[in-house]
Amino acid sequence: MYYPAPGHQHIKVLVPRATFPDVERLPGVRAVPDNPMAPLVRQALDASFGVRDPESLTGALFDMGVRSHIRARLRQPRPAGEVRVLSCHTRENGEAFGSVAVGERRYAWAAKMRNGRLVSFKVL
Repeated sequence: MYYPAPGHQHIKVLVPRATFPDVERLPGVRAVPDNPMAPLVRQALDASFGVRDPESLTGALFDMGVRSHIRARLRQPRPAGEVRVLSCHTRENGEAFGSVAVGERRYAWAAKMRNGRLVSFKVL
């Protein structure tokens, strides 16, 4: 996808679609990185709390509603600190939910994946 280059009106930069390598995991280990949703959810969580630039969330992987929710959250006061994933649960229909800690506060989140895209994401 082509995106405008910062500081230039007519120059665009080609940003390829993100791919994630297949990594062999130990059998029986069910950690958050083992979850195929985790990279997109992690990017959305980082962007929601100002750790990642929300402009890096491409339309190919993140639905417009997801990006709108993240931009709206960035307009609200947010706590400073590292975003730590406390829990991550998934269902077979593509739903995921869990909790994160940022500084001293805890937040819940919910997400939905469809065809390799994050189509719904909310920080509650």
